[in-house]
Amino acid sequence: MGRPRSVSDESILEAARSVFLEQGPSASTQAIAHRLNLSQAALFKRFGTKQELMKAALIPAVVPGFVAEVAAGPDLERPLDQQIRSIARSVVVFFRGMVPCVMVLKAAGVDFHQILDRFDEPPPVLARRLLSAYFARAMAAGLVRPSDPLAVASLFLGAFHINSFISHVVDKGMSEDDLFAFSDAVVDVLWHGIAPLEAQ
Repeated sequence: MGRPRSVSDESILEAARSVFLEQGPSASTQAIAHRLNLSQAALFKRFGTKQELMKAALIPAVVPGFVAEVAAGPDLERPLDQQIRSIARSVVVFFRGMVPCVMVLKAAGVDFHQILDRFDEPPPVLARRLLSAYFARAMAAGLVRPSDPLAVASLFLGAFHINSFISHVVDKGMSEDDLFAFSDAVVDVLWHGIAPLEAQ
């Protein structure tokens, strides 16, 4: 048996993510190695190149939690506005973490077509498709008024994406309480537009 690794890949990726988000794409692998008390050679042995390390650290390796909730819903036994509020809170937290990562990758000149080719379905397309289907099912069940589910899904995702983008660009982070207050406000506005007439 080989010697167990003293530092896990997950720990390396966490440290690399932190350094790249703090310092941008020009951050050195030496800074990452120093944070982990490893040699640069050890980093390259695990991940090959700086760009491969950057992509591994900044591209989400798991499906966002809200995807499963959207794919399984809506729950006909629970108020739909509460379900949408829960999804919105998950989405706004996801975008808060994702947007800075995308900005660093973009600044590094990473080809996003190559990134998206790693997935059977690009994550942005998957999220909008599943959310559109979610609203279509809600419409079919009479939980919301009939409209274009793709438009509703795009409005929903777009509100959180642009908020995270602007917050990142102006370097004005939001606390979790502020994030949730914003997501709740977005849902209130959206619900006013799609709720059945008898619910208003």
